[in-house]
Amino acid sequence: MKKHILCSLLALVSVHSVSASLEQSLSKIEQEIKGQVGVAVIDTQSHNQWSYNGNQRFPMMSSFKTLACAKLLYDVEQKKLTLNQKIDVPESGLVNWNPITENFVGSKMSLQSVCAATMLMSDNYAANLALQQIGGPSGLTAFLREIGDQKTRLDRYEPELNYVEKGAENDTTTPIAITQTIKRLLTGDVLSTSSKTQLQFWMTNNMFSDSLARAVLPQGWLIADRSGGGVKGSRALTAMVWKSDRKPLFIGIFIANSSLSTLPEINQVVADISQLIFAQYGIE
Repeated sequence: MKKHILCSLLALVSVHSVSASLEQSLSKIEQEIKGQVGVAVIDTQSHNQWSYNGNQRFPMMSSFKTLACAKLLYDVEQKKLTLNQKIDVPESGLVNWNPITENFVGSKMSLQSVCAATMLMSDNYAANLALQQIGGPSGLTAFLREIGDQKTRLDRYEPELNYVEKGAENDTTTPIAITQTIKRLLTGDVLSTSSKTQLQFWMTNNMFSDSLARAVLPQGWLIADRSGGGVKGSRALTAMVWKSDRKPLFIGIFIANSSLSTLPEINQVVADISQLIFAQYGIE
C-alpha cells in the first residue's frame, strides 16, 4: 500500500514538473511567434495526460484526413463500402493539390488507393473523394460524436476548410479532443485490429511530415503522424510515438494566427515543440 502511494506521489511530482517546464517554454514560443500554440500529450506508459491551451480551438487543416480515412475503414467494417470498390475521378473535382488523383482523371480509383493518396501524399482531391463516400463533412462529424469526440468538427471540403477565421468554430478541433480521438482510433475498440493496422500503416508512411517531429525523433523510435498547414502562420500535427519497449505517446501540436510567414519557419517551431516534448517524456 505504501509503495503504491509513493508511486502515485512520484507520478504527480513528475507531471507537475513537466507541466511547469513545458508551460514556460511554450509561453515563450507564443510570445516569439505572436500567435497561439496548443499542445496535448497522452502518455499511455504512465497513464498521464497533459496539455497547454488544450481546450482552445484550432484549425484542423489536413490533420482531418486521418479521421476521414478512419471513418472510411469503419464503414468498410459495417459493410457500407469495400476497399476494392472503385469510384469515378472527374476532372471537375481537381483542386489545389492533386499529385496522385491527377493521374486518374477520367478513370477510376479504388477506395484503398484514395485513402493511400490522402494519407501518404496529402492529396486534397483524394481527401474530398473519401469525404464524399462517408457522408461528407457532416458525416465525419457525426461519426466523431458517436465515438466520443464532442469537439472536433468538419464543415467544408478541401481547400476551403483551411481558411478559418480567428475565433471561428468551423473546421476546428482542440488539442485534447483530437489527440484523444487519434488514441482511440489507433489503440481503442472503434476499429478492428486489421483496420487499426491499416490506419497506422498509412500514418507511418506519411511523406509530408519529415521536417516536423520526425526531424527530431531520436534513433530507434517509431512515429505515425499526420500534419496540416493553412493560412495565417497555422500548422497542425497529430502523432503517435513508440518503440518496442515503450508504450505509445500521443501528441497533438497546433499553431494558429502566428507572425511566421514561411513554411520552413513554421515547421521549425513544430519541430522545436516536438523536441521539448520528447525531452520531457524521456524519448531519447
